[in-house]
Amino acid sequence: MTLCSPHRTSADRCPGVLAVHEAEDGGLARIRLAGGRASAPQLAAVAAAAGQTGSGLVEITGRANLQLRGLAPGAEAQLAEMLEAAGLLPSRAHDRARNLLASPLAGRHPDSVIETDAIVAGLDAAICAEPRLAGLPGRFLFAVDDGSGLGRLGGADLALAPRPEAPGALRLWIGGAETDAAPGAAEAPALASRAALGFLDLCAADGVVAWHVRELEDGAERVAAALGLELIAPADEDSSTPVAGIRPGFQPQRDGREAVTALAPLGRFDATTLDRVAELLGPLGAEARFSRWRTVTVPDLEPAAAKELGAALERADLIVEPATVWEGLSACAGLGYCSKARFDVRAAAQRRASTRRGGAPAEHWSACGRRCGEPSSAPVAVAAEEGGAIAVRAGGRSRLVADEREALALLAEEAQ
Repeated sequence: MTLCSPHRTSADRCPGVLAVHEAEDGGLARIRLAGGRASAPQLAAVAAAAGQTGSGLVEITGRANLQLRGLAPGAEAQLAEMLEAAGLLPSRAHDRARNLLASPLAGRHPDSVIETDAIVAGLDAAICAEPRLAGLPGRFLFAVDDGSGLGRLGGADLALAPRPEAPGALRLWIGGAETDAAPGAAEAPALASRAALGFLDLCAADGVVAWHVRELEDGAERVAAALGLELIAPADEDSSTPVAGIRPGFQPQRDGREAVTALAPLGRFDATTLDRVAELLGPLGAEARFSRWRTVTVPDLEPAAAKELGAALERADLIVEPATVWEGLSACAGLGYCSKARFDVRAAAQRRASTRRGGAPAEHWSACGRRCGEPSSAPVAVAAEEGGAIAVRAGGRSRLVADEREALALLAEEAQ
């Protein structure tokens, strides 16, 4: 029997395009990108929306979505119209339910064994076609992996990935537990959609508020049973172990072409930079693939075109250089953007970058004890605590220090 979180008393408050979160710097809107994908015209539309309705700041989230900051009061209607015209809001009712994570290379990686673009598109369409799935929590997550591991996420509520022993067939995980389902690529989206309906049915039957399958008593087993499936492996405790991730630089594809990946420092850029990326991709007929590592990947390029694009992205203040000190370094919104922030965490993270070595373990800085945006598996974490102290977790130990200066010194010592 499993009941991991019996204390939910209300629906989650994850923002969307229509449900805007009021932050200290204004409204915060989150744009769901199925599989992290956006075309050049769509990027241009996001850049225009960021400049016309907000402060111009755009952030890449830990689920490969984009969010706009500093929205003016009442700007939701204009924002929704602009994004809807660009195809970024296919269903207003399902705005917050379209949480679909996938590999930014989607079948192109040398280790991939199945193409996933059509699966992700089919799943997105299946979600939007089912009115009841509009009721999914904003934190409920679908994941689709191509065999490379780049689409894998241990916290996914429903996940699809290839069966190595059965080419062309997929596996379905429910709440991290593997089932005996073996759908083909064409059938997989409908099966995942039915599993999501099963989750909602259990929430209603139990009379509880849950954000994830794992929060329901025997949730994975019961959702599987409702589909006529059985669990063949329990939830994998190691499934949340982070994969290496997609790194800045150039990635050879299975078809001989290349993908170029650029990193946005601390996951943030402005509307001008985003519009410049759109201008670069347009003539190439290419699209952007955002990832949970706060990167943007452009696939399907001839090697010469990839090199030219990489240089242009560097000139636009994105980072294409491998093993950069910015890789794996993240921070929450911080002072001036969140009323709960206790210090300028983004400025501190930038100072940290000056002493951090390339290839260092992933590291997250939080401006308060809520630790927003901190990956559960981050080996290094810094967070402000009550009373002004700062908690530092590194090298397997957690210590309290007096201020940011001592935190930076401690992390520099750990690197020796």
